[in-house]
Amino acid sequence: MKTLWSKLFRISTLKYLAAFLIPAIFVLFTMNWLDNDSWYVLSEGRAIAENGVYYTDVLSMHEGLDVTVQNYGFAVIFYWIFQAFGAAGLYIGMLILNFVVCYLIYKICMTISDKNVNLSLLIMVITNLLLALEFVVTRAQMVSFVFFLVEILLLELYVKTGKVKYLIGLPILSVLQINLHASLWLMLILVLGVFIVDSIRQPKLYLQGYRTKPLIIVGVLMVLVGLLNPYGIKMITFIFGSYGDGRFKDMVVELASFTPFRSMFTAFVYLSIIAVVFLYIFGKDRKNIRVRYLLMFFGFLALGLNTIKGLSQVILVMFLPMALLYKNVRIERVLDAKKGRNALMAWSGIICAVIFAVGCPIVASGIKDYPSEAMVAAMDAIDLDVNGGAVGPVYANYGDGGYVEYRGYKPYIDPRGEVFLKKNNGKEDILYEWDDFTKGKVKVEELLEKYQFDYILAREDDPFYKLENCKYEKIFDNDDEKVEVYRRIR
Repeated sequence: MKTLWSKLFRISTLKYLAAFLIPAIFVLFTMNWLDNDSWYVLSEGRAIAENGVYYTDVLSMHEGLDVTVQNYGFAVIFYWIFQAFGAAGLYIGMLILNFVVCYLIYKICMTISDKNVNLSLLIMVITNLLLALEFVVTRAQMVSFVFFLVEILLLELYVKTGKVKYLIGLPILSVLQINLHASLWLMLILVLGVFIVDSIRQPKLYLQGYRTKPLIIVGVLMVLVGLLNPYGIKMITFIFGSYGDGRFKDMVVELASFTPFRSMFTAFVYLSIIAVVFLYIFGKDRKNIRVRYLLMFFGFLALGLNTIKGLSQVILVMFLPMALLYKNVRIERVLDAKKGRNALMAWSGIICAVIFAVGCPIVASGIKDYPSEAMVAAMDAIDLDVNGGAVGPVYANYGDGGYVEYRGYKPYIDPRGEVFLKKNNGKEDILYEWDDFTKGKVKVEELLEKYQFDYILAREDDPFYKLENCKYEKIFDNDDEKVEVYRRIR
């Protein structure tokens, strides 16, 4: 027992503890709710778990919409976890995935820096803190971050050792990615592509040079096994029909173009990018920089400037070259006094462990399985009014539709924006109709006449708010959150 305690309280152990827990504690304070998309993901998972994979939308009120559920595998797992452990289980799962992300960043940096432990830990902490400002959420992207980093680690190990065995895992990653979160599958191919480019030996162009043929073979295999999914080629091509649409991008916040000082988050990212470029230029070993790092950084930066969502990959890769450029820098020498340095690391580890041990159960147990009290009350009002009877169309806006689906009703629209584009569903541009409705281009009477909603869930910024129509009567009103529910008079 004494030996166990002495190992647990070694300075090196406490140092690792602090490094891994600092980002986790930051997440506890900044992200302590379920992401809004969780509700439609739970609805997808429930529908698939109960009835199998579907090809025509079963969640919204619209009939005959072709659908490709790009996160169908994740949705089922998400639903099973929720069924077993509730909202707290989803939150703990997010924290666990974030620990895995931290560990993978650390391992990649250790590989690149020839085991400079303190530098690797520092890069890991900075990367994850920046990522946690916006992207550590209860969504499928957390799983994609893990696959993304595992691929980079395996490729770095292949470059370092020349052993083909490290490439065996890449086709497996491809199958997992396409079946859990297909919208980011292409990122795996792009990463492999930059390693293939860097495999062409050309020192004057900073191309490192290593065996190219195994990378090309594994790349072909990754593409082929990517077709092993219920929707076939549509899982790969679906993203081009959605994110290539200019109007769609303007409507979805996370797809909006990057603006440096749009928010505190974008300001931090902007300043970080400037700092990284500065460190690239003035790095002691900058002549040894690898083209693959530059391609990943500037390539994903181009995607990130195009959409805010794409910034997550920029954040994950932009600090990695620091492990190479500064691998001979010893962070521990910043504090010359060994006793002072050890005391700092020891107390940091202990304090972080205590804060996380106390804070994690409190935050996790406080995660609500609903978006807000007003939304619960509004849906309860519909439940009470329905009283077990059949319900037809329900109007809910883009943000609320997911929770309406989770409660068992079929809404007009939900956060799955791409599903409501004609180029994807093969029927109608419902998303554009809703956008025109919110802007007054489609009148209230027109939408009511077209759809004959049984219930209307309206917020203050909705044209249906304060509805005056003799065919509808108000059954719920929340002044604090400005939410109303109307029912059609039968």
